[in-house]
Amino acid sequence: MLPMALSRQYPPPLPLAQPWRRAIATSIDFILIWLTSVVGITAGATIQWGQLFVFAIVWWLLRVAMVNRNRGQSPGHWLMNVRLLDQRQRTPDLLSLSKRELVIGIGALLTLVGWESYGPSMALIILALPLAVDCSLAWIDEEHRTLHDRLGGTKVYRCRRGFALDRKLIEWVSKIRKDLR
Repeated sequence: MLPMALSRQYPPPLPLAQPWRRAIATSIDFILIWLTSVVGITAGATIQWGQLFVFAIVWWLLRVAMVNRNRGQSPGHWLMNVRLLDQRQRTPDLLSLSKRELVIGIGALLTLVGWESYGPSMALIILALPLAVDCSLAWIDEEHRTLHDRLGGTKVYRCRRGFALDRKLIEWVSKIRKDLR
């Protein structure tokens, strides 16, 4: 009777999200936050401090506060059917999420500074390097965990809750190809 009681308490483990799903989800969030941060642009300034401030605030709201209230999903995670959970497979608390997002958020801010200030150049590559190194760990780690995942004590899992953007795109492309024949 005891093993049956334990099996009801703990659901089967969720599959880990593939790195490409995570990359697309994070890119969607980055683009949404970047588009929102445009309201902070100051005309003629070399470094857009207002934009960086708005970017940081919206990053925290979307990637920490919303994830905490939305069962582990940011808008990008929801679109790609992935979910962020802690080691107990629960939605992480605000402190864990803040630690996690501080690392990736600084990398995203540096990338934004490189893109906005220098355009596609060597400076952009240098400023985007911390973000690239952090995120590339998901491709080589067997649990697909990055540095920011380890710092926050989190993992990214696939889930059924979401829009399934990847599947819908594949269906749309297949339909377009079929219609063109």
